Amino acid sequence: MACATDRVGVGPMAAVAGTMAQLAAIAGIKAGADEAIVENGGDIYLQAKEPVVIELFAGSDTLPRRLGFSLMPENTPTAICSSSGKMGHSTSLGQCDLATVVSKDAALADAAATQAANLVRIHEDVESTLNRIAAIEGIDGVLIVKEAHIGMAGKLPPLVKIR
Repeated sequence: MACATDRVGVGPMAAVAGTMAQLAAIAGIKAGADEAIVENGGDIYLQAKEPVVIELFAGSDTLPRRLGFSLMPENTPTAICSSSGKMGHSTSLGQCDLATVVSKDAALADAAATQAANLVRIHEDVESTLNRIAAIEGIDGVLIVKEAHIGMAGKLPPLVKIR
């Protein structure tokens, strides 16, 4: 956790949920499970043997209602971690509706999602935050939602409409 959060610029507690999700999924696989999907407060680590859709939630009145990431088994194991300045019980320094980061390392994805949510206060912050987070080694992709603005950078799973 300390290594991941040092690279991102946040404190080590910003990576706890993602780290625990990854450790739990790996333990399940080592114990004999064919696949594992562990969600811990918006931080997901998964290893799938069938296609999986992970729904994104940025609040009920935001632009990307009913969107998700479609993942194929060959693109797992992976982490999809999210943070928000408007939802949840964790303290955020920003006003981001949703910051979602994809990485093979859940601690890194969790820390980066936290930092992205901290950095976005107004919609003009989205592009610079995307660039900053996407430039971190080990980050595959980042999606940020701020009101009617959605930004994406890097290599993200395909977006699909849900229901």
